[in-house]
Amino acid sequence: MLSTDSLACGALSAIDEGREAHGRAVKIGLVSDVYISTALVDFYMKMGEVEVARQLFERIPLKNIVSWNALIAGYSYNELDLKAVGAFQRMQELGFEPNSSTLVSVLPAVARVGNYEEGRHIHKLMEGKGFDINESVINSLITMHGKFGELDIAYRLFEDFQEKTDVSWTAMISAYVQQGEFAKALELFLRMQALGFKPTAVTIASILPACANKMDLKLGMKIHGCSTKNGVNLDLVFSTALVDMYAKCGCIVEARHVFDDMPDRNVISWNAMINAFGLHGQGKDALEWFNLMQLNGVQPNSSTFVSTISACSHAGMVVEGLKCFESMNNEYNLVPETKHYACAVDVFGRAGHLKEAHDFIKRMPIEPDDGVWGSLLGACRIHKDMKLGKIAALKALELKPEEPGYYILLTNIYAAEGKWEDAQKLRVIMKKKKIVKEAGQSSIEIGGISHSFVMGDFRHPEWGKIYKKMREIEEKLEEEGYVPDTSFSLHEEEVEKDERLAMHSERIALAFGLLKKSNGIPIRITKNLRVCGNCHSAFKLASRIYGREIVMRDLNRFHRFEGGICSCNDYW
Repeated sequence: MLSTDSLACGALSAIDEGREAHGRAVKIGLVSDVYISTALVDFYMKMGEVEVARQLFERIPLKNIVSWNALIAGYSYNELDLKAVGAFQRMQELGFEPNSSTLVSVLPAVARVGNYEEGRHIHKLMEGKGFDINESVINSLITMHGKFGELDIAYRLFEDFQEKTDVSWTAMISAYVQQGEFAKALELFLRMQALGFKPTAVTIASILPACANKMDLKLGMKIHGCSTKNGVNLDLVFSTALVDMYAKCGCIVEARHVFDDMPDRNVISWNAMINAFGLHGQGKDALEWFNLMQLNGVQPNSSTFVSTISACSHAGMVVEGLKCFESMNNEYNLVPETKHYACAVDVFGRAGHLKEAHDFIKRMPIEPDDGVWGSLLGACRIHKDMKLGKIAALKALELKPEEPGYYILLTNIYAAEGKWEDAQKLRVIMKKKKIVKEAGQSSIEIGGISHSFVMGDFRHPEWGKIYKKMREIEEKLEEEGYVPDTSFSLHEEEVEKDERLAMHSERIALAFGLLKKSNGIPIRITKNLRVCGNCHSAFKLASRIYGREIVMRDLNRFHRFEGGICSCNDYW
């Protein structure tokens, strides 16, 4: 009876009643009973009283697999993952055989710790000992393999399992999304529905980041509408995912509507909205929301400061951004991490205060990482400070020698100085180390189909029409006085520089959008890298020439081009 009482107390989060049950067990001498003690371990773990639970567990004279499972599950529940894995290993050393429940508890901990070797060991253990392969075990394995990027193994487990539920589908969809395989995630989501499985709020929250990444607003809105129609509970996770999706699809107003309609909000919800304002260059709104969340009783966390300082940086709000950074320690007792220092360096750097940015790095109380030097390097590239840019690039490469972006930026700096031999040496080093630069890729959705382009992409079946439109755009740009800036191109011949700049992937996507999108419909383009200054200038002019709204989301933020100006005010 006491064990049942304790479990019920745990479910109800009734800490006082649980302690009362514990006291009764001690009083009548039942606390040494393995079942009573295991129930109490489970209860205290769910209450977050981890040390009390551990002490109770250690006092159990004759432990069994159920008591070990309670300990491991409790550690995992409280995300004390190293302790969970350690308890799992200790259990086996003492001769206890794990069962399916053990594995379901320990696998998430293994994934969070990043110990794939242990994960593979557990999987082999299951196969070798013929464990009951139920849905919970399969889903845990899918999640674990997906977390480590072993999507082929995860998908094979998913496909081979005959008794799939919506949880199984969600696990596989989430695995694809986590590893950036957004097209596959969307394909699986549509297949899930075609086979009659109804997505839950968790499924939808998992798939919305894929819609956001692909900037597939149409599908995102459809998912939102169907969810509302089918009575799917708009819980915190789902609503926050909707805010993020609308923001990343360029619809800040819709993101705000979803946020305003949320009955409850937590720090993650507020962070999503602050980040949304930052993405759209609305630094003042981001800062206002930062203050508003606190008036609503929600304390900012580490991620809040990354979003807020970054929003200030992208809006040129130097004083506000630095004040926000300084308040972390002074007002909120949060110790800044290297990611916060990188944001602060960006605040200085984007505004052109390069010396101040460098001095700030020198004064850091912790060792700067490559991200900090990378922020300075990016600023040096924008403001064309070759001398300091070289220092930053060499520091960044010293800390992260396999990062292609640092090689490219340093190569650009050498090229801008006319030091072609130095630039060529860097390219040789990259080739020897097999370091490959990520290719620029731009995508546009036409009629529900995503079309992707890379620089000089001749593969599209309508390439002839696209190229003709591109030539038309270039001619109209020239008539308006557009002259490309070739100072950062890696090629010595000026004509070749001009031609390569005109063939950037975003230019191809723009031409295709002008061909296919009717007047009055915004052209939405996503790019996986930062848009270059030349294309940014060209898009501003094109928006005026063609009287079109052009929305581009690059690696860092949104650019809304309309009437010859950009929403970023040329500050990105």
